[in-house]
Amino acid sequence: MTSTGAASLPASAGEPAGTGLPDPDRLRAALRPAELPLPSPRDTREAAGRVNDLLHAERYREARGLVEQFREAPAAPEDRFALLRASLHGAALSGAGEQIARDAVDLVTLLRRSGNAEQAAAVVTVLLERGPFAQAASTRTRAAIEEIPTGRGRRRGHAPQAAPEMLVVVRALERSAVPGPRGTAADPRRDAARLRAALAAFPAVREQLLADPEQELRLRLAQALEGAGEDAAATTAALDVLDLIAERAVALDIDVDARDPRTDPERLATAAHAVLARTLGVERPLQAVHHALEALDAMPGIEDPPLRIGLITALLQALMAAGATREATFTAGRLASLQRTLRRDALRIAPLLAVAAQRVQAERYDAARWALEQARTLARETRDRHALLEVARLAASIHERSGEPAASLRELRRMAHQARWLADDLATPTSAQGELIRTELQANALVMRRALDLGRTGAVEEATSAIERRTRPGGGRPVLPAELLWDHRVDARVGRFLAAGDALSRGEEGAEEETCQRRLREAQDAIDARPAGHEDRARYWSAYLEDRHAHLLAERGRTEPALEPARRAREAWSRLGSEEDVARLDALLRALTGEGAGAG
Repeated sequence: MTSTGAASLPASAGEPAGTGLPDPDRLRAALRPAELPLPSPRDTREAAGRVNDLLHAERYREARGLVEQFREAPAAPEDRFALLRASLHGAALSGAGEQIARDAVDLVTLLRRSGNAEQAAAVVTVLLERGPFAQAASTRTRAAIEEIPTGRGRRRGHAPQAAPEMLVVVRALERSAVPGPRGTAADPRRDAARLRAALAAFPAVREQLLADPEQELRLRLAQALEGAGEDAAATTAALDVLDLIAERAVALDIDVDARDPRTDPERLATAAHAVLARTLGVERPLQAVHHALEALDAMPGIEDPPLRIGLITALLQALMAAGATREATFTAGRLASLQRTLRRDALRIAPLLAVAAQRVQAERYDAARWALEQARTLARETRDRHALLEVARLAASIHERSGEPAASLRELRRMAHQARWLADDLATPTSAQGELIRTELQANALVMRRALDLGRTGAVEEATSAIERRTRPGGGRPVLPAELLWDHRVDARVGRFLAAGDALSRGEEGAEEETCQRRLREAQDAIDARPAGHEDRARYWSAYLEDRHAHLLAERGRTEPALEPARRAREAWSRLGSEEDVARLDALLRALTGEGAGAG
């Protein structure tokens, strides 16, 4: 298997027609809804796949009905195992403790009768461990599970025993397949570690397993790595899944082009393409488009609205990144309609944000506002702060482009608030904290500038105080470099000085010359506290500060005091080689001293 991440991808990643944009007819077909009603499953194996689709769509009652329809149907042991395992997962997701006991008994009995007693013992151990099954099971259910015969002569009340390698594999399969009932947070890094350990242990127990789980283990590893933000590693794992499926197809002499999308390998391939559509969307958008379409091509026979709409969302984002305006506009229109078919409101937020982003890109601001307000309402109801942050970001962009600075200021403040909350949340991993703090600082810097433009001294003070708090020792370290924090701190101090000078120029009540001078000294002190190696940036800030000081004094009619900072600013800009700024300061000096006096 490959291990070098996204860089290992071939130039076209398997796209027959190269990396061009999709054919319009193919795009139109891919964006159609499922061909409902789907035909009834032909056998137990196909029913197991349909049950998993229904579980992903959170249609637990329908999934349970389909299980009961095929529970007693004649089938090969591995096919019945797939159905019972899907049924057990559904019982855990819906919290049906008594059903867990029934499915567990049937599953373990099947394994024991098929000669897989080691796997049966491992399944019972996992069911009794702290995890999704144990959480859903009542005391009575646990007692029933403890009585499951495993073929090992165990006495009542004694936990079944299994080899460590078998436990590692079974634990990884079941825990990653059932992260928990709705609302239960999973740790993708822990899942990834568990799945890597299972893949390492798998060869030792391959012959003792009823069905080969390698493809599923690798797919779940790709999904866990994606959830952990390790996109390059997730890309590699997803490509490994596709390679493994192709190798098995060749070994079994299966026509790759004739494979049925309702079979297990093709369902796994669809899920792997979905991972690639998301992880490649920014760096290799045309390949992401290809993978999204590959997955969507298999979807007419699969009824899984969350997967379908998630794929179309990834497709839209990739088309936008590729600059495919026409195709993205068409896709956004279909997505805006299809997202309404999702049963859970929380799943509608990401598609609505993608639609809003596309319409902002296309400069259709009124249409973007509609999608954003829908997303904001749902995000508030579900307390999705990440979504509220993105809503504020897009809304601020719309107001900026529409020339609405006051509305932009309001959204930027919301953006800074959400970023700060998320950065300080104990549930936020350290790996994500740095980017959130960076977003908070950037948002507050923009708040400061808009407030300066609007003459809102209080908003300037609020934003600069937030920046000071985040850039003080320990506020943003060690997740951000010292030089970045220093630059933001200087920016805030300079902004605070400018606000004091503007208030003085406007004759604002309470504005004092002493306050303005103190702010000036504070800004210069911050510049002087530069980190090693950032002398050039410090010289820029000093030139800018002198420049603004001279202009503020000139605006207040204080000609003589303005001359000295103006000359220092001109000299500093000249040393920095900024001819445009030198010319501007020459003009100021001429205005202060009379025509021709600024040449020196």
